[in-house]
Amino acid sequence: MYFRRFILGAIASVPMLAVLAGTAHALSPNAAKSFITQSGQKLVAIVNGADSQGQKASQLRDLVNQIVAVDQVGDYVLGRYINVATPAQKQQFQALFHQLLSYNITYQIKAYQGVTFTVNSATPQGDDVLVDTTVTAPEKSPADVGWVVEDEAGQPKIIDVIVAGTSLRITTRNDYAGVITDNGGQVSALLNAMQNQISKIAAAQ
Repeated sequence: MYFRRFILGAIASVPMLAVLAGTAHALSPNAAKSFITQSGQKLVAIVNGADSQGQKASQLRDLVNQIVAVDQVGDYVLGRYINVATPAQKQQFQALFHQLLSYNITYQIKAYQGVTFTVNSATPQGDDVLVDTTVTAPEKSPADVGWVVEDEAGQPKIIDVIVAGTSLRITTRNDYAGVITDNGGQVSALLNAMQNQISKIAAAQ
């Protein structure tokens, strides 16, 4: 559970499959593996570094924006309701999605000094590649984490994270859909819930 929350915070409130299939290009397993290796090294260097928590959070936000297709993941987790939301609601959703990511990163890095990251195998999945890794931290059991990587406009990007066999992107989409469905199909209900979550996290820091 701890690793699930950490990876979720580090990748997208993510709790985070091709998002825009029309723009995807086949990515080689070696390229995906190299990308995840380099990204993991950067992530570990930041988390284990001597900078302040605020500096680490800023660095991680920048890194996540570089390696994760955050906007595309946001569109995916909004799911079918992307066709219901108004342009203003879509814009607000993406802003809240990014903000939740930032807050989760800030909150989660406090407990993960000493984290290590080992890249294992890379397996093609259509135009995507699933890169299997092992993440460990002191006094915690190793966690197998899979990273789904896609070629996005010529650059590899993370589009999903698989923890304990569960897609965080699909889980988040289902959770968000549940909030909207429980409130009569109103996208505004999800936006309010996201804003309330942000307010609670901010008050607790």
